[in-house]
Amino acid sequence: MRRFTRRAASLGALGASLLSGCGQSSPVSAGGEGLDGATPLPMANARIFKVHERGSYRIVDIEASVVTWGGAAGGPPQRARLVLAPRNAEAPALTGDLAGATLIRTPVRRIAVNDQSHEAAVRALGVADRLVAVGGHASYDNAIRARVRAREIHQVGYGWHQPPTLDALVAARPDVFIARMADLTHTQHMDRVRALGIPVVPTFIDAEPNYMGRTDWVRLVGMLVGREAQAVAFVAEVESEVARLKALSAALPRRSMLWAWYQGSGDRWAVTQRNGDGALIRDANAELVLGAPDDPELDTFSRLSTEQLLEGATNADCWMIRDPLSSVYTDQNVLSRFKAYRENNVFWTHGAKNPNSDSWELWEMGMIRPDWLFGDIVKMVHPPLRDGTWRYVRPETWEAGDGAGHH
Repeated sequence: MRRFTRRAASLGALGASLLSGCGQSSPVSAGGEGLDGATPLPMANARIFKVHERGSYRIVDIEASVVTWGGAAGGPPQRARLVLAPRNAEAPALTGDLAGATLIRTPVRRIAVNDQSHEAAVRALGVADRLVAVGGHASYDNAIRARVRAREIHQVGYGWHQPPTLDALVAARPDVFIARMADLTHTQHMDRVRALGIPVVPTFIDAEPNYMGRTDWVRLVGMLVGREAQAVAFVAEVESEVARLKALSAALPRRSMLWAWYQGSGDRWAVTQRNGDGALIRDANAELVLGAPDDPELDTFSRLSTEQLLEGATNADCWMIRDPLSSVYTDQNVLSRFKAYRENNVFWTHGAKNPNSDSWELWEMGMIRPDWLFGDIVKMVHPPLRDGTWRYVRPETWEAGDGAGHH
């Protein structure tokens, strides 16, 4: 579910020194090995982070391969260790296996974020009033955006677009900065944030190998803000809906789906092939056309040519052809070669744009509610289930101004 235009740099260009305690020579083990006296806290879906309990505090280990957009990992896995210690308890010494870790006193009361998915998590947990800084005024939520415009919330810059604005971040006085970065040039800025005494929580939602792993990041935010019970309930709700949709799909004949966006120039398509986005299709009881084996060292999609689509994808039963920011593909000579086009089974993801803002629900709450997009995919794949409303998807009509953003 990558943003194929403005998120092009995304996770892939993140540098080795972004994470607290990271780097090839770091002694931190993100798998939790060597944590004497610590008890694992089960995470059913997340693979990028793990949590252990020891005494009154939590140890959060984060590890992710840095994958270039549409490409491969650019180096060894990057690691971070966080220590979440209650405000009313004595903080552990950051020595031994906690050396180099970031200490965060919980529950955090003042939160800075630089991505809409972070805003979604705090909204889901009912603590949006604790936001003191966000990326900018493109929030999907009208209330948050109004507070930004009223200068009640500082603007620190979106992580997919720019490094954090340090003056704004310092002025916001956050207890924690939940951050994502766009490229190596931003790394030095994050080092400065930590040097200013602001704890940084790096997030890698896009790097989760399965789409349900994205939802477990709400549990991490729940630990930070003191809303663990609400976070567990949120994850359970998503899991329940996914299970229901999978059962509906399994009862119907298996079909096939192509998920390929035209990239607007150079005869290139962004073709979903693996990992979390590929799992959405497989779990809908569908063959992922042009699919490839899952690989955490590769992005979910690859760039393929029109010729490659014509060679291997013309018999797909249905086709997801573009997202909110993609170009409209209009070559009838090519389109007519595809079964999905001839049978009127081509769709596009409008993403539910907020008509008052340059923001889409798909890339906000939709990042932590994969069941919503999954529900649309299930309907795409299985015509008998095409009743009720669609949330993020509608049939393609080949019009550039096709009403994107309206439910």
